[in-house]
Amino acid sequence: MNLKKSFSKHCEDNQYELNLSQIEIIDDLRDYHKNNFNRSFLKRLFQKKNSKLGYYLVGEVGVGKTMILNFFFDKIEEKKMRLHFNEFMIKFHEFVFQNKEKENGVELFVKNLNKKTEIIYFDEFQVTNIVDAMILGKLFDQIFKEDIKIIVTSNTKICDLYKDGLQRDQFKPFIQIMEQKSIECELKIEDDH
Repeated sequence: MNLKKSFSKHCEDNQYELNLSQIEIIDDLRDYHKNNFNRSFLKRLFQKKNSKLGYYLVGEVGVGKTMILNFFFDKIEEKKMRLHFNEFMIKFHEFVFQNKEKENGVELFVKNLNKKTEIIYFDEFQVTNIVDAMILGKLFDQIFKEDIKIIVTSNTKICDLYKDGLQRDQFKPFIQIMEQKSIECELKIEDDH
């Protein structure tokens, strides 16, 4: 897949101004895809522990994060799912509630998720809910253990998520997991898209 050429045409067709920052992100996404999906079984076996399963694109409102990840998401052929983060968490809480008599709702939810998708696209990722903040470390640790990949847009850097939230110390394991398992890139553009 020649992402750079396709992206240039996409920008031209939609009359978006193409710039170097966007091209760098497209190159990163190409590498991310290649490292996570175009690997032999042996490479996956040996690289699994240290592989970066997440791609976290941060930037201010209007710089084109969603446009770029929408483009990438539409081009990939793997089993995929696109959700706003809040919608995902609602589905998670509903699943856990419906399966409350079973132990380890997080593990069951992620195993069920793994049957449906190889990659999840979270648009507009932010954490404002204390209940979500407390469970995210365990949830995303399990997501990565199941080798589910994620791509994310956010206005907030990973280290600044839930910055002034209640009991933020309990949220720090999630930050560590995301920093260890994700490529974090910042998109800075003057022009609004």
